[in-house]
Amino acid sequence: MFIIFLALDQISKISIRHLFSHAHSDTLPILGNFFRLTFVENQGAVFGINPQLGQLTNIILLVLHIVAIVIIIFLFRRNTHPLARFSFTLILSGAFGNLIDRIFLGKVTDFLDVEFFNITIGKWHIDRWYVFNIADSCIVVGVILLIIYYLFVENSAKQEEILEKE
Repeated sequence: MFIIFLALDQISKISIRHLFSHAHSDTLPILGNFFRLTFVENQGAVFGINPQLGQLTNIILLVLHIVAIVIIIFLFRRNTHPLARFSFTLILSGAFGNLIDRIFLGKVTDFLDVEFFNITIGKWHIDRWYVFNIADSCIVVGVILLIIYYLFVENSAKQEEILEKE
């Protein structure tokens, strides 16, 4: 599974870079304004976070990627439950996908551009989600599945174990 998600991410990014190298625009509508392919070279992190530190930003993000990957591999090896392992696999494939971009390009290729609900909280407003890629999707889905695992699967197993001991 790891190789499949990683390959899907890398092939899609290569295709997008090739497609937009010949395009006259950085945006291609697929489903009108709701879903577009938008070519973005992201030098920052997830959700538009960019500390604007130049090359130091890339070095910091590289180190954070590597530390996160080591921790995820450690957690993957400790856990034998299929849902947890699948979650870690998704997160790892996403982390490696963005790490490959950051090492070889110095930035991450994003291209999935989705209209989002108009949300306003105080002075903060969002009407389009941040442009993302398949690696980002793998990380988000993996984290959501991991939260579900820890909230519902592991906790219920621990409670059953406690009840059996009593």
